[in-house]
Amino acid sequence: MAFDNSFSAIRPLFRTAMNSLIKFKEWKDAFNVQNIPSTIINDAYHIDTSSGGRKGAYDQNSQEIEHDVIIRVFKKGYRNTAEAIDAAMTDYGLILHTVLAPTNRLGSRIKNIYLNDVSIQPYDPSNDNIVLLEITFTCLMEICT
Repeated sequence: MAFDNSFSAIRPLFRTAMNSLIKFKEWKDAFNVQNIPSTIINDAYHIDTSSGGRKGAYDQNSQEIEHDVIIRVFKKGYRNTAEAIDAAMTDYGLILHTVLAPTNRLGSRIKNIYLNDVSIQPYDPSNDNIVLLEITFTCLMEICT
C-alpha cells in the first residue's frame, strides 16, 4: 500500500477555504501571531496546526487520528470594539459555512471536520481595540498501515 500523508492536506484545505472568502489575508508566520504589522492586521488570519493525536478507533490496519486546527482572525475595532465583535461574529458564520461545507469536510484524505470551540477576545489585554476571533476545528483522518 502506498503511503498517503493525509496530514499534508490540512493546511491547504483551510487556506483555500479562507482565501475563497476574499477579504482575508494569511499571516504566514509559523508560530508568532503577536508580530503582525498594524498596517495589515485587520482581516488577517493565521492557521495553527500544532496539536493532535489518536482519539478514535484503531486496529492492526488503521487508526483514526484527530488533528486540531485553530483559525485566528484579527479585526480592528478602532474606537468601536462592539462593531468589531459584530463583524467577528459575521466572519465566524462565514468561516463555518465555508469550512464545514460537505465538499471540504467529507473527503478521502480528511474524513470529517467539526467545530470544536470558538472565542472572541481582545488581541492583547493591554489593547482591546483589536478583536481576536479564534475558531478551533478538529479534522478526523483514518491512517491505514
